[in-house]
Amino acid sequence: MGAEGKPTRVRVLNPHREGEELTAKEREAQTMAAEGTPQQRLVYALRHYEYEAPFNYPNVNCEYGREGAGVGPHPDGVELDVPPFGAVTVEEAEPIIGVTVIGSPCTPPGTVYVWGEPVEWKYGRSGVKFKRTDLWGEHLFGWKAGTPLDEGNRHAGLVSAHFDIPDCTKVTIMGSGQLDVVVGPGAGPNVPLENLDGWWNDAHFNIRVVRITVRVPVD
Repeated sequence: MGAEGKPTRVRVLNPHREGEELTAKEREAQTMAAEGTPQQRLVYALRHYEYEAPFNYPNVNCEYGREGAGVGPHPDGVELDVPPFGAVTVEEAEPIIGVTVIGSPCTPPGTVYVWGEPVEWKYGRSGVKFKRTDLWGEHLFGWKAGTPLDEGNRHAGLVSAHFDIPDCTKVTIMGSGQLDVVVGPGAGPNVPLENLDGWWNDAHFNIRVVRITVRVPVD
């Protein structure tokens, strides 16, 4: 656990290795195939947990990112700095097998990343890492209702990304938008940001809701 008992980000490298060799668990599929080990299908039930911004939960750690980068809580959720600086980490007692992220990029298309720390370290050369791209919809700059850039604008909208993952103890979620080159009116090498009439690079991602699916035994 990290500061104030919050979960730290997931580990990707297997902590049980000694030297450069894969562990017996990482070679489990090969061993079972060679020995003809009988297998049984897994039967389980699902339980769902939902977390909302600003993510003030004891088992959730929300890291906004770099100070001064324009990140933090606002009406559309929690705006995270571009990866790897901003992240939300969720830890559960039961095995996590599904993650849904609902949010909005500053500039579409958006991208969502989910990294997981496995219950059993047996994914030797792949790691539990997922990515969903080309997510459309965005939150619009300007926090006064009734401005020309309101939620009725054709660009405004939420995005959603769901991930089915191997059993994990915790997951770290990151996101980003499109880092477009400034092409707005008045753009030029010596034009300050405030003179660009709202056109600038903004690749942040806002997370509004995180839904976690865990696996529980069947009675």
